[in-house]
Amino acid sequence: DADEPSAGFFRSPTQAEVTRGIEENNGRAILAAVNEILIDKVFSSTVNLSVTSMYHFIEQLIDVSMGEICGDSKRGLSDVTAASSSLQPAAQGAKTTASRSGHGDGGPRVFSMQRLVEVADYNMNIRPRLAWAKMWEMMGNHFATIGCQDNAMVSMYAIDALRQLSFKFLEKPELADFNFQRLFLRPFLDIMENPTSRDDIRELILRCVDNMIRSMSHNIRSGWKIFFSILTLSASDPSEKISTLGLAVLQRLLDEHLDQLCRLTTFDEFGVEDKEEVKDSEQMTALQRRQRNANAEDFVGLCHASMSFVQTEESDNPLPIGLSMRALCHTACYADLISEDKVLPPVSGSQPSDPNAAGYTYEGLSNEEALEMVLWRPILDGLAAGICSTAPSSSGGVGCLVQRGSVITMRAILLRHGHVFSTSQWSVILRQVILPAIQIGAEYDTSPVTTITSESPSVSSLDFLNEALPLPPTADDEGLMKFAELAESDESAPTRPLGTAELLVEASFADLRHGGDGDLRKAHGLAKKNQDGKKDTEQPFPDSWIATTAPVALGMLTDAFSEVVLD
Repeated sequence: DADEPSAGFFRSPTQAEVTRGIEENNGRAILAAVNEILIDKVFSSTVNLSVTSMYHFIEQLIDVSMGEICGDSKRGLSDVTAASSSLQPAAQGAKTTASRSGHGDGGPRVFSMQRLVEVADYNMNIRPRLAWAKMWEMMGNHFATIGCQDNAMVSMYAIDALRQLSFKFLEKPELADFNFQRLFLRPFLDIMENPTSRDDIRELILRCVDNMIRSMSHNIRSGWKIFFSILTLSASDPSEKISTLGLAVLQRLLDEHLDQLCRLTTFDEFGVEDKEEVKDSEQMTALQRRQRNANAEDFVGLCHASMSFVQTEESDNPLPIGLSMRALCHTACYADLISEDKVLPPVSGSQPSDPNAAGYTYEGLSNEEALEMVLWRPILDGLAAGICSTAPSSSGGVGCLVQRGSVITMRAILLRHGHVFSTSQWSVILRQVILPAIQIGAEYDTSPVTTITSESPSVSSLDFLNEALPLPPTADDEGLMKFAELAESDESAPTRPLGTAELLVEASFADLRHGGDGDLRKAHGLAKKNQDGKKDTEQPFPDSWIATTAPVALGMLTDAFSEVVLD
């Protein structure tokens, strides 16, 4: 082997090595000949380009960036610090983050991506919104593509750049009737939807969403739709860690930023002080009507985000039962908001045919009743799906927790707020929601509880059924008030007071967790007990819907009729 000319210490360089050496020497010569300040000026001067020229400039810069990214994906980032020190703050921060990630000759290069961040920063606030929308669409697609790269440092660099640009964009309030926030934040959703994205990247996106909500919730308008879609996707993520983080973000949103979600409480969106004037759609301008419809659509998206954490069918990656139970508490909070007129229904556009379109409601109602049910339908349908869920949800020998929790939540909402529904709406709720859910749950129960026979006339399958829950106490019951005080004293408790339905659900779940008898007047005593000391109560048929859930569901019907419908 030592005789071969290409081997050993004195081997000749290959053609590829020669070519690369020439390119490196040329690059050094050009860098020495060109003033770096002039390179910076190429990108800072993009503010003077025409709109068409700007489109071409961005397109070519993206092409160069894609070529640079295609380095050795197993090596660290290179050329991270090649950009000038005159970066704007957002781009400068992204550069610093990347430089800490490591370097590597021949690795993916992010010089042009850094410059793309600079160009976005320079042009963000000076371009007409429509022109900027097209520019950002090109840039955002590029960032979304890079965010799904296998190389963790490259993809995280792209997410960091997106995060900082998004923070700067959200500093400027969005004008009414515009959706630029939705367009700007879309790359985050694209990455979450991409099945090839990395787990750590999806987790990073959720943390970015959490930070943006904490810092910029007062300026978020159309961006809520993107955030709710991201949280909805996190519920079905293969990673339990991401699902848990998604619900934690949603919970913090409800606990700390509910006022930003329900701006109709102050009615500032409409520039009027009279609450009744806002509720009267005939006195509203066309812009106010569109804004009212958009607010209702955002609220529906929030409801869907919470309901996505309720396990309704078997899965290879089942959600922890605790996440589903916490999401059920959210629905009671939403019901309280609707009944208190903190969220108002849309003023037009109701339709019963397309579940994915705005204004989805029930058939068989007048126009006004149908519009009112637009807000209620995602809550009621989601709870109905939980009632007849086919997913196993047993813990500590107690079965069908999600199914029973859904019934308990539906019962609390109907008992506390059933008076807001008209006779026609009650009819629809029974015929299209509750009764079909009960029927499906019973029909899908394959447990042997219904076929038990005994020679003794004193023994039947009914002996294995749970008892229906007793009627709950009134909203001002002393025992419930003590439970509310105890719940609010917890360090993790929300700063807002619990609504009437939400309080009833929280107390009911505490009773269920601690094996109580359903008497919620004593729920505060159960909440004080150490859960670790609770003895598990084995049920004969914990996975039987008929044995565990049917009595509670039928009791819900009788309670609703006796306490609400007949009155």
